Amino acid sequence: MRVILGSPANGTPKPWHHYHVDGIMINAFELYTRNLHRKYSTAHEIVQADATYEIWIDSGGYQFLRRGMTPKIDMIAQVYREMEDATYFLNLDYPPSPTDTREEALRKMEISFRNFQYLREKVGDNVVPVLHYYHDEELVLNFLKRYIDYSCGIVAIGALVPYVLIVRGARGNTREKAMRFLLKLREIARDHKFRIHVLGLGSPVVIPILDLVGADSTDSSTWRVKAAYGKVVLPGGGEVHVTDRRINFGKRKATQRDLEYLKRFLEKTGFPLVHRFESIHTSFEYRALVNAYVIMRSREPPKSRTFEKIYNTLIKLVKENTY
Repeated sequence: MRVILGSPANGTPKPWHHYHVDGIMINAFELYTRNLHRKYSTAHEIVQADATYEIWIDSGGYQFLRRGMTPKIDMIAQVYREMEDATYFLNLDYPPSPTDTREEALRKMEISFRNFQYLREKVGDNVVPVLHYYHDEELVLNFLKRYIDYSCGIVAIGALVPYVLIVRGARGNTREKAMRFLLKLREIARDHKFRIHVLGLGSPVVIPILDLVGADSTDSSTWRVKAAYGKVVLPGGGEVHVTDRRINFGKRKATQRDLEYLKRFLEKTGFPLVHRFESIHTSFEYRALVNAYVIMRSREPPKSRTFEKIYNTLIKLVKENTY
C-alpha cells in the first residue's frame, strides 16, 4: 500500500530529496492564500520534485474554515486548472460528523457530490471524489453508486478519523465496523475497477490494517507534526519523545530499547541517513525524515492492544470471507 506524504507546498524538509516517496500532497488553501499557483508555473516546481512524482492537491476546505474563510468552488477550480501538471485533485468536501442526524449527513453529502460534479466539468477526470463514511452505511453506499457512474479511477474515503482514531461521539464498536465497511468496499472496487484511497489514516498503527483490508493508498502529514513536538514514530505504532524539552502531553520518553529498535529498523530497510542517527535528539528536520520513512516503510503488525485486536479479527474475516 502506498502512503502519500502531506506537506507544506514549499516547506522543509523534503523527503523526496533523500529517498523515494510514493507521492506528495499539498493543498489549495496554501496555494491560494500565498498566491503560489500564480508565482510558479507547475505544482512540481512548487514542491521541487521531478516530473516522475505524483502530486495530489487537496481542496484545503478544512484549512479555509479554520481561518474563518468560506471556500468557493469556482476558486478551487481556478487553482486546480492552473496546477494542471498535478496527478490528482481532491474534491471540496463537507464530511458529516458521527453525531450528525441522517438528514444533516445527507445534506453534507449532497453538497460534496454537487461540488464533485462541478469540478469534474471544470477541471477534468483527475478530480477524485471523496466518499464520506457514516454509521448509516446504506446512505454511504447510495452515494458510492452515484460516483461509480462517473467511472472514477480512484475513490477517496473520508470522515473515518472520528470512527477509527477518536471515536468520541461515535456509536458502538466503531473501529471494527469501519474496517468491515472497507472490506465490503474493496469487493465493490474490484467489480467496478477503481482504487481506494483512505484519507488521513497514514500512521504505523493503522497502515497494516488498511493494507490488510485492501486499501490502495492513504496519506499522512503527521510525520512533520510529531517531529515538531520532539517525537519520533515507531514501526508498528507508538510515538516517543527524543528531545530534552519539557513534555506537556504524550509523556512517554524514548528508552534506549526504543531507540535501538528504531535504528535497527532503519538499517534493515536501507534508510540512507542512518549514519546521522544521533541527530534525532536535536534536529527537527532529521526527525521528520525518519518519521516519513517509518510511516511509508513500516508494515509491522500493530503493537497497540486495541488495534492488534482489530488486526487479528480482520485476518480471520479475510480468511473466512465473512464480512
